[in-house]
Amino acid sequence: NLISFRGINRVPDIQGEERLQQNIFNQGKNTGQLAYTPNTSYRSRALKGPNSRIGTGLESAIAKAIRDAATRGEKPVFYSAMGTVFNSCQEAWDFYNLYSWEIGFGIRYGRSRTNDNEYMTKMNIVCSCEGRPEHEDSNSIRTQCKAMIRLLRTKDHGWYITKFVGDHNHPLSESYGENKQWPSHGHIDSRTKDFIRKLRENNVSIGRVCSILGVTDGSSTIRKEVVRSVCAKLAQENIKDDIEKTQQLLEEMKTKDPLMDVRLKVNKEGRIKSMLWSTGKNKLDYKSFGNVVTFDTTYRTNLYNMPFGLFVGVNNHFQSTVFGGVLLTSETTKDFEWAFSQFLSIMGGKAPVTILTDQCAAMEAAAKTTIPSARHRWCRWHVLKKAKEYLGHVYSKYNTFKKEFHHLITYVTSRRRFELGWISLLHQYNLGGNRYLKRLFRKRAKWAKPYFMGVFCAGMTSTQRSESANHMLKKYIPRAAPMHLFVRKFSEFQYDRQDQEDKEKHLTKLKQKATHFNVPIEKHAKEVYTRTMLGHFLRELYESGAYAIADTSVDGKFILVHTSEDNDPAACKTEVKLAADKKRISCKCGLYEHMGMLCHHQLKVLVHLDQRSIPEHNLMKRWTKAASTSGVGMTTGAAPNHGTEEARRSLLVKMAMELATTRDIPDEEYTSLMEAMEKARSASRDKSNTHNSKIQTMGLDKPGISLQCPLRPAKKGRPQSTSLRSWQQGVKRRRNIRTGDKSMDRLLSEDEKNPRGGRTRSVQELL
Repeated sequence: NLISFRGINRVPDIQGEERLQQNIFNQGKNTGQLAYTPNTSYRSRALKGPNSRIGTGLESAIAKAIRDAATRGEKPVFYSAMGTVFNSCQEAWDFYNLYSWEIGFGIRYGRSRTNDNEYMTKMNIVCSCEGRPEHEDSNSIRTQCKAMIRLLRTKDHGWYITKFVGDHNHPLSESYGENKQWPSHGHIDSRTKDFIRKLRENNVSIGRVCSILGVTDGSSTIRKEVVRSVCAKLAQENIKDDIEKTQQLLEEMKTKDPLMDVRLKVNKEGRIKSMLWSTGKNKLDYKSFGNVVTFDTTYRTNLYNMPFGLFVGVNNHFQSTVFGGVLLTSETTKDFEWAFSQFLSIMGGKAPVTILTDQCAAMEAAAKTTIPSARHRWCRWHVLKKAKEYLGHVYSKYNTFKKEFHHLITYVTSRRRFELGWISLLHQYNLGGNRYLKRLFRKRAKWAKPYFMGVFCAGMTSTQRSESANHMLKKYIPRAAPMHLFVRKFSEFQYDRQDQEDKEKHLTKLKQKATHFNVPIEKHAKEVYTRTMLGHFLRELYESGAYAIADTSVDGKFILVHTSEDNDPAACKTEVKLAADKKRISCKCGLYEHMGMLCHHQLKVLVHLDQRSIPEHNLMKRWTKAASTSGVGMTTGAAPNHGTEEARRSLLVKMAMELATTRDIPDEEYTSLMEAMEKARSASRDKSNTHNSKIQTMGLDKPGISLQCPLRPAKKGRPQSTSLRSWQQGVKRRRNIRTGDKSMDRLLSEDEKNPRGGRTRSVQELL
């Protein structure tokens, strides 16, 4: 049926064949003889060009079939009529796949033909049971079924059906559930795959993905196995070329944010050992709020099982703000020394006043060597999280112990009262020999609240903000995420934190808290403090009403006592001193030194003296509305180094447009402007080639060594053990707990990461 005439290939032209095919279908649907190839005139066929017709504007074959469905009678809606024309091969696939759903079989691509111009001229779409199995006794569905359609090209690069075989030699599916099992009916198109990729990158589980796609409720023909397979393929695509993708992503981030810094440490083979990065926004926030930093490494859900450390602080809205992140391959003292030293280098050498960590001995040793000026404190939550494990028997035996213990460690701020209360508690409940409580008391200066009151911590006594940030990261970053995806999702997490900060700025400007106490100092606090910090101030102002001034002196000293303890000779008395110039007020409780906000004792004295404003030296800028200068847009008279990259570009475009719309520009000014623009363009190009394209890498000095990702940890299988051995180990462990021989020795260790090692005792202690 194929001839060549004057170099033009021609194929049969199908016109008015539907009536003939309808008769053939009615006659042969019971006999299975549904093969038909017309033998009429010929039409021209293209030999090269695009893969599909472009911009035809004609009605698609699927739309036409749906429109004519009412006139087809018993005939399938998507019956593959001879001569049916399609704009693309994909459209023909979709059409025939809908027909196969009606009949009850599946389809796949068969043989095709491509000419010398790499132009596809023929395509067969066959039944899924076409072909023969590799082995006769194999569990294959191949039955050499002949059902198919053959597609050829039209002159305008479309496709049309030139052969149709409808006979099947295998049972057909009879129900919706059976039809779903054919792979072609569970096919996922490219748009759905992109949607699944977005869901998986945003840490949506496979079960929820199936629920969103309608797999679980039966509203979709996609099967759960197909979704799992697509997710696995997407994961493999993400893992492929991870280090190249990471480098490209970091370069793009540095192009958008010139102030961003990235530091890498590699081994002799070029594999990354540590990576620390900090954005321009992080660095600006550190300048304003970097006097207190919490650091914790608790997030390990990445492809290389690398611990992720977060440098976190608190801003003027009392929100957690990120200063930087670091990926480490191990948690040794050298690793933490590198992380701390590089962090200080990025931040211009400015060391924090206080750093909070957990009880990791490696962190403590690294902090002593790299940040000797900073005060190091332990996270109170980490210290007390095992209290229930070691004091559970006391909790169950004495109903009042838990309440008294938690009141002592939470509300008592006087060192003397804390120590006396601790000794009294041990004596009352006969806990003098408890090793856990002995260790807590021996290290009380590292975690107890009274010993924090004189140390500025911005209201933080634990690494809970780092823990909270790690918890929020789990919502963004999927498990076993490759490095480039981890960096990108961490960047999205920082954008979300910035959005929350901008929201709080907006509310601070527009929403005003109502006046509660109508005292002069309250009005000044509403003018200077942010919305959240004003709430802290008002709570302290409310608490001040419960105190009375018991005594005053000429030199500005005031003695305050709680009104509930007026007649108690052992009542706790607090001394407050106001400077002669009334620019500073101090209190023995130490809350201002700890948080930077006036305590209720100081506010009681100021209200008593009708002070109109907060003393100048007691107004800490970090809690005021003017504390942060980051994120401020550019103005016409601003210096070129301030503002974001987008703001600078916007200002440059605006000024260029204003000059372009000016009617008369003198020749001298025009020449000078063009020279200045050309100079700026050259400088920007040179800077882009030298600064933005470089990431500081330590250890990659040898030529010929390229940057590589860390080694992926080997998956460990189930340990070989028997039930008898497990039972014996359990008996031994319970016996040790009862006797208190070895299980309690770990309490002597100061290292939370490796508590079983214990501390090394000297010879004198052993003797």
